[in-house]
Amino acid sequence: MRYEHLSSPAIAALDRDATILIVSLGAVEQHGPHLPVGTDSMIVTALCEAAARQRGDTVVLPPPWYGVSPHHMRFPGTVSIGVDTMRALVGDIVDSAVTHGFRRILLVNGHGGNGPTLDVLATTLGHRHHPRVRIAGLTYFQLAAAEIDAIRESAPGGAGHAGEVETSLMLHLAPDLVGMEDAVAVYPDAGSPYLTTDLTGSSPIRTFTDFSDLSSSGVFGDPSLADAGKGERLFTAIVGSLDRFLDDFAGWPLT
Repeated sequence: MRYEHLSSPAIAALDRDATILIVSLGAVEQHGPHLPVGTDSMIVTALCEAAARQRGDTVVLPPPWYGVSPHHMRFPGTVSIGVDTMRALVGDIVDSAVTHGFRRILLVNGHGGNGPTLDVLATTLGHRHHPRVRIAGLTYFQLAAAEIDAIRESAPGGAGHAGEVETSLMLHLAPDLVGMEDAVAVYPDAGSPYLTTDLTGSSPIRTFTDFSDLSSSGVFGDPSLADAGKGERLFTAIVGSLDRFLDDFAGWPLT
């Protein structure tokens, strides 16, 4: 269910103890020459809405769209907000939801640059509203890393920014917005075995990387391996992973 499609009385009638309210977080930033700048927000919101459609206890708020994207600002089209701005924006959204009595709120992220801020939001908002409200945060491509890696065909680095995975998902969701004739493959060298440029990769090291230093096109990955069928399989697998977490989250105790 989409929050903006509901009337005020319909929202008032929702079971506050059972309803899970989702805030999807993405970005407006360059995604190479072949994908739209809204890719991250489009994908994560579509995933959340698909998971909500197959449940009876989940409502998805309109996405705030913009994210923390300073590492893309050398590329035209990117709109970046600061960490403090994002914390204030998402904090106000969550505070409003809590004021209206919602007790289970999930932040679902679809942009790597939002990751550190997501960690802070889940912790600070969880503390602010404890013990009345359960607040959690996740990044979909980390939650579903095993499912994504079982489907992808590219080598490490091929499923990064605007690569095989995101391009496949967009070919499934909005093929008219994808210009495959302009797609280029880039396997960037992160410069250290401690760093990764892959969506499903992980590293204990935190540092700033400007994407223009590693890729003149803004692409990290191999969109040539993308297709709509693969995008549908990825989408279904990720929604399944999200749904399994929502099942678990629905049972977290409210004190």
